Amino acid sequence: MNRLVTLFLLGLFFTSSLPAAVTVTPSARIKETVDNILEVLKNPVLDKRQRRIHVREIVRRRFDYESMSQVILAASWRKATLPQREQFITLFRELLEQTYYSAMDSYRNQSVRMGRERQKGKLAEVQTYIVSSNKEVPVSYKLRQRKGDWYAYDVTVDGVSLVSNYRTSFRNLVKQKGMDGLLAELAEKVATLKTKNQLAEQQQDVNKE
Repeated sequence: MNRLVTLFLLGLFFTSSLPAAVTVTPSARIKETVDNILEVLKNPVLDKRQRRIHVREIVRRRFDYESMSQVILAASWRKATLPQREQFITLFRELLEQTYYSAMDSYRNQSVRMGRERQKGKLAEVQTYIVSSNKEVPVSYKLRQRKGDWYAYDVTVDGVSLVSNYRTSFRNLVKQKGMDGLLAELAEKVATLKTKNQLAEQQQDVNKE
C-alpha cells in the first residue's frame, strides 16, 4: 500500500493557481499539480514537517473525499448516520495523509510523463506515467467536474484502484464489526501512523543538532 500511495502522491495533488473555469482541462490540472508537488519534494530547504504541511494544504483544497467515501462504503454509506459519515470522511482523509507522509521519504527523483486524456461530460480520466531509472509505472486519475473545476475521486496505479482496494478491506470490516467497528479500527490506525510520523520528525530534529 505504501508504494501505491507514494505514486499517488506524485501526481494527484492539486493547486489552485489556475482559475476555476470550464476551460481548465483535466490534463492541465494534473500537469500543473505534478510540477508543483515535485518542486516541494525536491526542495532541499524544507524538512519533513514543512513538506508535510505543504502537501496537506494542497490535497485538502482539491481532493473530493466525500465522493470517494461514498464509493468506498457503497451500501454502508446509505445506512450510516450523518455523524458516522462525517467521522468516516475525517478518519479516511487522515489515514491517507498519514500514509503518504510515511511514503514521502521514499521519493527518489522520479519524474512524471503525461499520457492520454478521456473526457465524457463532467467525468474524466487522465493517464500519467511515473518514470524512474529503470521503468515506467502507469498511474491514471479519475476526476469529476464541479463548479467549473476538476476534483479527483480515484487513482489507479499499475492496474490497482485506490478506491477499490479500500472498498474491499472496509467492506469486510463492516461485515465483521459493523460501522462503529470500522470507525474504531480507522481511528486506531490513524493514531499509530501519527505516532510513527511524529517520531520520524523528532528523529530528524535530533540529527540536525
